[in-house]
Amino acid sequence: MNKKCFLLVAAVAFMFVATSALAADCSKEGDPALYVNFGEDARDVIHGETVCWTLGPCNFAFVSATCMDTDTFCVHLYETKGWLSLADPPLGTCFILDPGYLWWQDICITVPCEAEVCEYDTLIFCMTYCDDTLGCRDDCSDLPECEDPNWYGGDPYYRCDTLILHVIEPPPALGIVQPESTLVGAGQTAAYIPFQLCNGDPCALPTDFGYCITNLGTVHIPVINQCDTVTVAGGECVDVYGIINAGTAVECEYDTLTIIAWTVVPPIVYETCWQWIHVYEGTVPLFTTPVVTILVLAMILAAAVFMRRRAASRA
Repeated sequence: MNKKCFLLVAAVAFMFVATSALAADCSKEGDPALYVNFGEDARDVIHGETVCWTLGPCNFAFVSATCMDTDTFCVHLYETKGWLSLADPPLGTCFILDPGYLWWQDICITVPCEAEVCEYDTLIFCMTYCDDTLGCRDDCSDLPECEDPNWYGGDPYYRCDTLILHVIEPPPALGIVQPESTLVGAGQTAAYIPFQLCNGDPCALPTDFGYCITNLGTVHIPVINQCDTVTVAGGECVDVYGIINAGTAVECEYDTLTIIAWTVVPPIVYETCWQWIHVYEGTVPLFTTPVVTILVLAMILAAAVFMRRRAASRA
């Protein structure tokens, strides 16, 4: 080996050693831990679903016996499936935290439509230190110099938290969401009774649903039979209404609405729900036409009396 090659190799070796030595140097003045973690060990999800959490990385130097000062921290998310869709602020961002201070870290995961039932995704969220150049160091944990967990209020707080996502069967393509009962004021001539038709699978194509809403009818509430078709996108719901005439209904009168919904395109799936209607004493509007008329006449009379009195006092 000639002298030039030897010097080049030596220089590269020196740079490698110096870089390795620099990377191994990790100051630890504060003590990282998650004040707010995932809050659960496992969660069932369906394909196409987006789930979010807000975590709270904190400097626990205020309770640490070894690392008690201000420091610079960042976070990492180790995920087995790579489903991460949003991190705000971005993962690896460095924050300077005084003892007892934290920042809020938003994490969102979108399960792909290709995910299979019984598939798992493991999330490991960890808090580490930053170096002097504000580089996030995933190789720089708080042990052995600092404490993990940190104890506060009798509870342990760790710098890492783990969550397992479990993919389960999606809901049926057709679902109906409704309240058990609806109050209708006596005297309403067009009372809208709400139902929601839902396409429960976020990965499903827009689906046409047909529906009919009927009621039993009472002495004072006419029978209805309202049918229509709506298109519902995957994972969404559409509001539909049964409209009843309670114009002559009396207080405490009851009725029952039935909705039948189905998928228009085969395979045909049906769903049926019922809802109670309870008529209560409707409130009378304050400013009806007769009331306004009486008020106007009263104001005119009052003005006439006032003008007469002024005329009399001048005379």
